[in-house]
Amino acid sequence: MRFLIDANMPRSIIALVTNLGHEVEFARDIGLAAAPDQEIAARARASGAALLTRDLDFADVRRYPPALYSGIMYCICRTE
Repeated sequence: MRFLIDANMPRSIIALVTNLGHEVEFARDIGLAAAPDQEIAARARASGAALLTRDLDFADVRRYPPALYSGIMYCICRTE
């Protein structure tokens, strides 16, 4: 599976997801560190990637209808 990891996630999540055998793009590494939510969502949609984020704005199904995306997952991550 392909994932787009939002810039608000810790970099350590990259290794976790890739070690599970998935493809990963990290928003900070592809020039989307300060991108608005709509741009992040458009990238995920265009690339067929599921989005991993800490941003609750993506939970608004009126703005981001689940049927249009490969997945939008809100994660609570501890950064220690």
